[in-house]
Amino acid sequence: MGFFPPHDAAVASATMRNVIFERERMKYVTALLIGLMTVQLGALPQRSAQDAKPGHPPRTGHVRPDRRAVADAAGPFNALGATLFWGAWAYKHDRPRLERNLEVLSAAGIDYVRVLGSVGGASWQDRQTDPRWTDYDAIIAGMTDLVYDRYGMRVQWTIFGGAPFTPSGPAREALVDRFASMARGREHKLFALEIANEAWHNGFAGPEGLAELRHLGQRLNENTSVLVALSAPAGRAACATYAGSGADAMTLHYARGFGREGPLRPLTGPWRFPASYDRACKGQLPPIVLNNEPIGPESSVQEDDSPSRIAAGYVMTFLAGNAGYVLHAGPGIRGGGAADVSSKLRRHAHFDELPSFKPIAAALSAAKQYLPPGLANWIRRSPNAAAAPIRGFDNLYTATSEGRFVALAIGIRTPTTVRAHIAATIDIRELATGTIVKTLKVAPGDDIELAGYEEMVIIGRGT
Repeated sequence: MGFFPPHDAAVASATMRNVIFERERMKYVTALLIGLMTVQLGALPQRSAQDAKPGHPPRTGHVRPDRRAVADAAGPFNALGATLFWGAWAYKHDRPRLERNLEVLSAAGIDYVRVLGSVGGASWQDRQTDPRWTDYDAIIAGMTDLVYDRYGMRVQWTIFGGAPFTPSGPAREALVDRFASMARGREHKLFALEIANEAWHNGFAGPEGLAELRHLGQRLNENTSVLVALSAPAGRAACATYAGSGADAMTLHYARGFGREGPLRPLTGPWRFPASYDRACKGQLPPIVLNNEPIGPESSVQEDDSPSRIAAGYVMTFLAGNAGYVLHAGPGIRGGGAADVSSKLRRHAHFDELPSFKPIAAALSAAKQYLPPGLANWIRRSPNAAAAPIRGFDNLYTATSEGRFVALAIGIRTPTTVRAHIAATIDIRELATGTIVKTLKVAPGDDIELAGYEEMVIIGRGT
């Protein structure tokens, strides 16, 4: 409890000890009453790392830019998130459902969850989150505290998942200000704050909507040290959305469609950044890019539940210079909401009910362990580029740094031979489990066979 003077039986009277004890007892009772009042208002009391549920201990310090990567008190890290859009609704209405899923995600090594701060409409009737709730501020604060203090993860809040309850103008400014207020003292518990989800069709349409989006982002950025993003831009609107906005980070929703390339196409989306986005504003987009809604199990448009390809998508994200990857899976959309249960996808309500979740979580957890931290800051080497340390395959993507390299081979249909162009010691891993299938010492000109798996990652160091 409080501080007591050193005990000295020779000089301390019993009366003085009783006075001090009573004073400290009253301080304890007062703190207890405040804690109980806080719980009644909907926010959990602050917890220490020792109170965390089984999973991983929370990372400490503010999340900050580190060139193209993100870092905190422990340094740069390859951030792994998960969609949990319905989290605020569940904090108010179904805490057991929420905690069941948070525990599963924490045990899987997820670093942060992406939650909608406001959402409603036809498909969200049984999962809406309404800023007009009288306990709304306690809910967003309590949700943030719960995720970090008990489960060791941070929150990326997307303030406007939709804006049916918040008309344009002062009401939206007020909601942004409420998140800035919530963030004070909780900066270490937040991964990022995003103004809107796909803003162009969620309340920010047209030039006026885009101007308001940028205004709200600037307003938020002036009032918090948390990373601020605006929204995943529509089509070719990256420059119009982000250039000159002052945003810290850029969220992107890479296309999930297969096209002629099949399931490989969604994997290569991050590699097309920034060339496909900054033609009209070279060098003006935020250096921090978050792969916010990639293809995943039970995702819309197309889905993919291959643990190997999901892990390859995570690896590709950082090879390409992006700073965060979100596992976008069916249970994270509405958590068993009616619109998901009745949809063609028939999404699962809980992550631990999703048949592919355990193997996907194992593949991602392994990738987190074997990838070097801060990989987004390494130098990209396109397939067969002259400076690539290994060449000979059109789907071999590489990043290098001071004699080290990471290379990702995707779409290996038949045994494929690549050639080393430096002397190196290499580990070749398959992506479904991260297991090393081959360790080699190679010299320039040596052939390396890739076989047995469609996706493989090669991690090496020059000798």
